[in-house]
Amino acid sequence: MKVMFIVTEHSYKYCRLSLEQVKDVMKDVMSDLQQTNSEKILLSWVRQTTRPYSQVNVLNFTTSWTDGLAFNAVLHRHKPDLFSWDKVVKMSPIERLEHAFSKAQTYLGIEKLLDPEDVAVQLPDKKSIIMYLTSLFEVLPQQVTIDAIREVETLPRKYKKECEEEEINVQSTAPEEERGSPGAETPSTVTEVDMDLDSYQIALEEVLTWLLSAEDTFQEQDDISDDVEEVKDQFATHEAFMMELTAHQSSVGSVLQAGNQLITQGTLSDEEEFEIQEQMTLLNARWEALRVESMDRQSRLHDVLMELQKKQLQQLSAWLTLTEERIQKMETCPLDDDLNALQKLLEEHKSLQNDLEAEQVKVNSLTHMVVIVDENSGESATAVLEDQLQKLGERWTAVCRWTEERWNRLQEINMLWQELLEEQV
Repeated sequence: MKVMFIVTEHSYKYCRLSLEQVKDVMKDVMSDLQQTNSEKILLSWVRQTTRPYSQVNVLNFTTSWTDGLAFNAVLHRHKPDLFSWDKVVKMSPIERLEHAFSKAQTYLGIEKLLDPEDVAVQLPDKKSIIMYLTSLFEVLPQQVTIDAIREVETLPRKYKKECEEEEINVQSTAPEEERGSPGAETPSTVTEVDMDLDSYQIALEEVLTWLLSAEDTFQEQDDISDDVEEVKDQFATHEAFMMELTAHQSSVGSVLQAGNQLITQGTLSDEEEFEIQEQMTLLNARWEALRVESMDRQSRLHDVLMELQKKQLQQLSAWLTLTEERIQKMETCPLDDDLNALQKLLEEHKSLQNDLEAEQVKVNSLTHMVVIVDENSGESATAVLEDQLQKLGERWTAVCRWTEERWNRLQEINMLWQELLEEQV
């Protein structure tokens, strides 16, 4: 089944390098993990890095960084000789932030992308903090465990509400003239838009998590074998994978539809709209690439399998022809000339039986042939194959029956010779 999702092309006037940097860095260093999105990996890395520090509990990319402890903990964990942690704990938030940014610049070569005064607020800018942490991530050891990522998967529902409450608190403490006129958007409307956007982001994360895992599964599949039984197993495995793609196609479509709906509503900022467009383009491109590559592998597996099975039929037919000629020659030999001639016939017959047993393995394989009927060939393709198999089956049965009957006859004659010899003694 061909499945395709198409996203309307947009002309972009500028490029958000920050998002691409985050994606590229995460993809390069975390390619061996069951990946989620870049933010989740970054948050997992931070939490795993700062775990030994009891004063630090990073839950997000905003409020968890305002006191400066988390920045210093990341540096101290990897560079403990740079400074005393106990001294940092006694500093003020501004002093801690300045301390961390200065140390990172001096010893790691990271520019001061953030000002302490902009971070030591109730709700600092999330994207700016992500950008700075990405710079740290690039130069410090990156080791993130699957358990750390799984732990983070439970965090969005915990800290998302906290962040929203922080935003509400900031609005409630703002001067009256900054809250907007009575005709401005009400808080309930803003909350509803935020919740819709959050739902979209959660659904996107889930789909991308599955999609990245599916890409890894696809890449881990072995090269197509030249052994018919192995190819059958590969074909069955890939069929199950294709079924999984089919089961998830509606989820991909739902996320793309949700993104289009958010853009159509016209309630997003230009930055949010651009980010969603970029996410949709990325998701659609990755899905389409996986779909096309998977269908191509399925087609190649089918072609290879049919060719190998065709060769099997040809080889069996050729073997039967030679064996039938062999049987004809054996039938011309008299059975009761003398004992020495009989012993020779018995040896020849045992050789034929051994050849039959060896060929039986290949015949058993043909009883489990894989045939795909497409819309063009229909049932006519199977009819021809069934006719071939039936004729070969009849020839095989005839050879086996003759071999068994011939063996029984040779055994009877051999027993008669043995009895005759015993009487002569």
